[in-house]
Amino acid sequence: MSRRDKISAVIVIVLTAVVVYFLTNELRGKGEQLKLALQHLDWRWLFLGLLMMIISFFLESAATYAMLNQADRKKTSVVALLRVPLLNQLGTGVTPFATGGQPAQLYGLTRSGVEAGRALSVILMKFLVYQVVVVVCFVIGYFAAEHFIYAQVDPTFATFIPFAIAIHAVVIVGIALVMFWPALTIRIVDMVSPLFKRFMSEVRYRRLIRTVKQKIDNFHQESRRVISSWESLLGGTFFTTLQLIVFYMVPYFVIRAFGYSETNPWLIVTMNIMIVMVISLFPIPGGVGGAELSFQLLFSPFVKNPATLILVILIWRLITYYFGLFAGIVAYMIPARHVTRSNHEDTKKSPD
Repeated sequence: MSRRDKISAVIVIVLTAVVVYFLTNELRGKGEQLKLALQHLDWRWLFLGLLMMIISFFLESAATYAMLNQADRKKTSVVALLRVPLLNQLGTGVTPFATGGQPAQLYGLTRSGVEAGRALSVILMKFLVYQVVVVVCFVIGYFAAEHFIYAQVDPTFATFIPFAIAIHAVVIVGIALVMFWPALTIRIVDMVSPLFKRFMSEVRYRRLIRTVKQKIDNFHQESRRVISSWESLLGGTFFTTLQLIVFYMVPYFVIRAFGYSETNPWLIVTMNIMIVMVISLFPIPGGVGGAELSFQLLFSPFVKNPATLILVILIWRLITYYFGLFAGIVAYMIPARHVTRSNHEDTKKSPD
């Protein structure tokens, strides 16, 4: 783990402790409300909420598999594919603006034997599809529940919505330019490469530039393959849409666990879509603090008991954030079988 990652991890731990302290502090003096909330608790609904999160990991693995070419599909196992979303959870959970998600996925795919240029192309295409699906879900949910948002939800939250849309739009355009404008990528390399020339020998520098441009060529070839393959694109979009729908349903099951049987699942899903969009604005690892505040602002109309709302927030974050974070740590610690086996075979074949 790099020094920056360690700092991010410390920030997450400190902010989590602060958030938990303030949330649990709000439970003081609410003993009767807390007792009433726990009397209605049905663990079966919480199990379903956790199951939705686990299913979302498998659906994200399926989206990754759909975008790989036939040769890379044969190289990767189910375990290797499942490592990708778990490492994504770890990368996005400990970095500001979730910037570590793509490098973590790249690490997972290359460790399973996929060439780095092709792996990067698949990951960026998958991220592009994810961003587009998130925005489409947001637009549908926003216009379907616009009246409810402005009538029932705190106006403070509504002010963040245009900024969230703008950020996602910029990300989509930026990824598309890098993936489908090769000349731009090469130009960026030519502009940046002189900075490294002074720190290495001429031979090593030329070898590095040649390798980087070869990887870029592989990257753009794979990008063209993915975008021209309707099977890969539609498959990735289909599984990503299912993944997000399943993920958006988690708060519904948590709220149902506390006896709110009349809750409208569509409105719950819509509110969660809003949260996913808005927490991207917070430059804090995992959106810690911002996610909890957004949830409290959006879901207070559904959960009238203040003590119950605090418990719902804590359990929701435990399932959707901390569970994935710790699962990602486990996935990072487990060695990739493909690489280990390949290295072992290479060692046996190589002469002394």
